[in-house]
Amino acid sequence: MQPRGNCIASEGEANVVATMGTQATVDRLQGVDLLRNCTHTQLQEVARLAEGVQVGEGEVLAREGRIGREFFLILSGSVAVTQMGRRVNTLGPGDFFGELAAMDPGPRNATVTALTDLDVLIIGPRELSAMSDIPGFRGALFRGMARRLRVVEARLAELLDAPEP
Repeated sequence: MQPRGNCIASEGEANVVATMGTQATVDRLQGVDLLRNCTHTQLQEVARLAEGVQVGEGEVLAREGRIGREFFLILSGSVAVTQMGRRVNTLGPGDFFGELAAMDPGPRNATVTALTDLDVLIIGPRELSAMSDIPGFRGALFRGMARRLRVVEARLAELLDAPEP
């Protein structure tokens, strides 16, 4: 997605509109469980650095194999995460995706499509770097990534332990 005035162009799809102001974003962030340890001041800094946008149902936010640089935090709504055409996850409010691309730009490992209308924060690499200096945000990001890694490792262990057909 690329900023274009007050619109964001989503990887060859229709546009979504940047609509949330800083205070509205802070209000939404206060309801994100992952950020529960952030102070009000820290949430204000996150809101200042991120771009709040509304995305319509069916919009593709990230496409598998395409180079990506943005990190997305879902404030409301849900998305489907697919790999090689197979749904591997559904994410909702408080979940995030794209953090790896924001840290180390490269091909996306999944396609993410809005299942409902969404409110999301879009965070680019420069903004993510600045947010990493916010202790509450940094801790939340690491906890979320650790949780995701545990799930993936458990799924891999199940696959490796499964009897061969």
